[in-house]
Amino acid sequence: MHIESVEVFPVRLPMIRSFSFASGSAGKAGGTAPHIFVKVTDSEGRTGWGEGRPVTGWSYETLETVTETLRRYLAPAVIGMPSHDRWDLHRRMQRTLGRAPSPGQPIARAALDMAIHDLCAKAAGMSLRSFLGGSDERRVMDLSYTLTGHDRSSILAEMGEAKEVGFRHFNFKAAVAPETDVEAAETVAAEIPAGGFVWADANQGFQLHEARRVARAFESIGVDLLEQPLPADQFGQMRALRQQTAIPLAVDEASVGATDFFHYTAEGLVDYLVIKVTRSGGIWPTLQQIGVAAAAGLPLLVSGLTDGFLTKVAVAQVALAFGFAGPAALNGSQFTDESALFPQKATMERGGSVYLNDYPGVGVAPDEDVLRQICVQ
Repeated sequence: MHIESVEVFPVRLPMIRSFSFASGSAGKAGGTAPHIFVKVTDSEGRTGWGEGRPVTGWSYETLETVTETLRRYLAPAVIGMPSHDRWDLHRRMQRTLGRAPSPGQPIARAALDMAIHDLCAKAAGMSLRSFLGGSDERRVMDLSYTLTGHDRSSILAEMGEAKEVGFRHFNFKAAVAPETDVEAAETVAAEIPAGGFVWADANQGFQLHEARRVARAFESIGVDLLEQPLPADQFGQMRALRQQTAIPLAVDEASVGATDFFHYTAEGLVDYLVIKVTRSGGIWPTLQQIGVAAAAGLPLLVSGLTDGFLTKVAVAQVALAFGFAGPAALNGSQFTDESALFPQKATMERGGSVYLNDYPGVGVAPDEDVLRQICVQ
């Protein structure tokens, strides 16, 4: 079996809620969100699907660059190769785009990688989590609700609605309005249900003196995690912060590949690995990151780039293969309307959790007829 064709479908999906964070925005209500879908077909006629969600506030990639990178460079590089050879897939992508300190065009790579993994698992007749060495018995992933408000009244309103439909875990954006960070943390910690996880994500928004002050306050409030408090290239500042606070820390934008994460674990600077498949260049590199975390004895968390439903299910498959059942900040459903592409979505995502099926592969695919209709030039 070999890869016969690679098709790329750039689309813009409706945004139903605005989402801002310290380094930018993932879109505004009434606007659109760029997504790229990839369909890989093998010589036996089987297909696999992948997805990428470029967000310029998090990445240099755009709808246009991901589309052209896939069509002009990555797809021609993999046509004809054995469809199961994921090691060579990434070797070819790396050779095509050149070597750098971290993987170039990770979102483009991730979309193709995801489609190949979907195809491989289908060829094996296994769900993706079983194909990766897990079990179909692990099928439920708890989600973390992403709060968009930055004041007490807004947060209370959002948390009330989210808890009514079953959410127990919450994450909020720090450093967007720094003067309200402590108030936001106190509100979330006071209102979260028993057993819930409080997760603050600063998206590189603090300077070191601000990070020290806020981290100490979060620690006393009982925040469970502070993610990416400092700019991604400030390794020394992260070391200084680690020495001055006991709050659990994680990096996001600073850890694109397994090598990045290895450096942070070797220095003892992080307490969690945040899995973000689209940031890391796909499932195959994410497995390498998970291996580093396991060797370092560190637990996992899961987040995304307001990715769509296909990515959410694929990432849940990966995490559950390694026994991680949440919380996962896979929040695309809060902000993007993709009901036309995934009419089955409501049966798999409900009550603050994702419920996986046992179908071969990722277990879901976009409605191809609809996808072709809304594909943009």
